[in-house]
Amino acid sequence: MQTHSPQCAVITGAASGIGRALAFALAARGASLVLADIDSAALHATTRHLSEAAPAVRVLPIVADLSQPGQVAGLAGSAFEAFGRVDWLFNCAGLLASGRGWEFDEQQWARLMDVNFWSVVRAARAFVPRMLQQGHGHIVNIASLAGMLPAPFLAPYTVSKHALVSYSETLQQEFQALGMPLHVSVALPGPVDTGISRNIGNATGDAAVDGLNNYLRGMIAEGMAPAELADIVLAGVDRKQFWIFPHAEMLKGALAQRYAMLQAVTP
Repeated sequence: MQTHSPQCAVITGAASGIGRALAFALAARGASLVLADIDSAALHATTRHLSEAAPAVRVLPIVADLSQPGQVAGLAGSAFEAFGRVDWLFNCAGLLASGRGWEFDEQQWARLMDVNFWSVVRAARAFVPRMLQQGHGHIVNIASLAGMLPAPFLAPYTVSKHALVSYSETLQQEFQALGMPLHVSVALPGPVDTGISRNIGNATGDAAVDGLNNYLRGMIAEGMAPAELADIVLAGVDRKQFWIFPHAEMLKGALAQRYAMLQAVTP
């Protein structure tokens, strides 16, 4: 990854957590930034802190609802108009919800799928043609280990992350098959100390769900620092890796368990 201007990164979910950490890490490299989030107050606070930390870096904040295709298209248009190019698109926006898989209503399913999966599809529709026209581009999708390893009581989150991983693989295969000068990376982190746990509900009276919620809150609070994750992700992007596993040890353990199960049932 080059560090000189006028390279530009667009980051969704940039007001907090992983998106915010990536913004600061890229600002340290001198990249121009387009930061998108639905939380206007947090987004402008992040922009202000970035301007204080890296006054020479150009930052464009855009309040955007990623569930609205027109606003995602507007984000792409504004980024290219402001900076003339977009070298990296980081899809970081994400939501988490817990409960029994058959009890989530369609609105809850739609909300998580909209933010965790469909927003990335919308972003690809908006950015890929422009990246092709400029002759280069790198899409970085922040998924989760849940995109490979299903977990109970997290059905919409797990399904959305599985969809995101599969979509990322498909995009990369298509870019390669068509000889396009574009790249995809998908990061599958485990626990990261972000505010995503705020979306977990209060006590439900269901011992299993409440136990998971308490476990998730503790695991997330003790997770990897977002700044550390950002460094790992950018190192993978530098190498143009498709798969980025910041918690590889967790994946290896889980996959070893799955393999042992398959061995036990294979005739």
